Amino acid sequence: MKRALALTVVAAALGLVAACDKPAPYATVGSGGDSTGGEATAWCFEDGTFNGSAPSDDCKAGPANAGRIGVKPGGTVQVDVPPTVGEDGWTAALASSDGNLAPVSFVRKGTSWIRFTVPTDAGAGTTYVLELLALHPGENAEKARGLWRFVLDVS
Repeated sequence: MKRALALTVVAAALGLVAACDKPAPYATVGSGGDSTGGEATAWCFEDGTFNGSAPSDDCKAGPANAGRIGVKPGGTVQVDVPPTVGEDGWTAALASSDGNLAPVSFVRKGTSWIRFTVPTDAGAGTTYVLELLALHPGENAEKARGLWRFVLDVS
């Protein structure tokens, strides 16, 4: 009887550890024949909410940046998110290193990819941060379930 109880406790503990190790969804950014991708910077698997920079307790924190890629002024950038994220809705926003929002901002539902042009007035050495927010079904960016942050270096 004690052995059966011990095995049950061990199995339950392993199940909890496995749930904590569940990978967050992967997104990809490509430009000029190169691509980069990675797990979400933060991801909430159930009803958790990623609000600003602080995910709720049932969310997984990932890497600070999902990836880094070089881009050219006027170059095309393509972004791909998982199909389930595309179905539920997501946003994309591009901010320059000086904190100004670039003229690239999207809200999407029903598609898992976007394509945009890097601002033509971007000089070499400019860095952009592309943030993708995955939304809970039927919600807006204030109730996001995840975030990817990509760094785009203009060369």
